[in-house]
Amino acid sequence: MSAPHLMNADLHCHSNVSDGTLTPEAVAQRAHGNGVELWALTDHDEVGGQHRARAAAHALGMDYLTGTEISVTFADKTVHIVGLGFDPDDPDLVQGLAATRGGRERRARDMADDLARVGIPGAFEGAL
Repeated sequence: MSAPHLMNADLHCHSNVSDGTLTPEAVAQRAHGNGVELWALTDHDEVGGQHRARAAAHALGMDYLTGTEISVTFADKTVHIVGLGFDPDDPDLVQGLAATRGGRERRARDMADDLARVGIPGAFEGAL
C-alpha cells in the first residue's frame, strides 16, 4: 500500500489589493515557488484580486479556491473569518465587503484621534 499524497496548500495570504505588498500574480508566483498545489488569495474584506489570482494560479498549474478574510466585530471583540469557495462576482458579497471596508477607515480615524489627544499626532497619515 502506498502512502497517501499530502497536498501543499496555502489558503490564507494577502496581496496589495488589501494590505499585502505583492500583486496577486506575484503572490501566486511565490506560492508556486514554494511548492503550493492548492492556493487561495484571502485579501482582507476584498475580492477585487480574485480573477487575477485565479488566472495566475492556473497559468502556473496550481488549483485555486476563491477566498477572502472578513473582519467581524461582535460584543466588542473583532475576529477574522476566512471564507473559501464562493462566487467573487456575487453583488451582495461585493456590497457587504465594501461596507465592511468603509467601517475600517472610521475606526482608524477614531484611533488616530485618540492617539493625537495623548500627544501622538499624525498616526492616521503615517499608517496610510
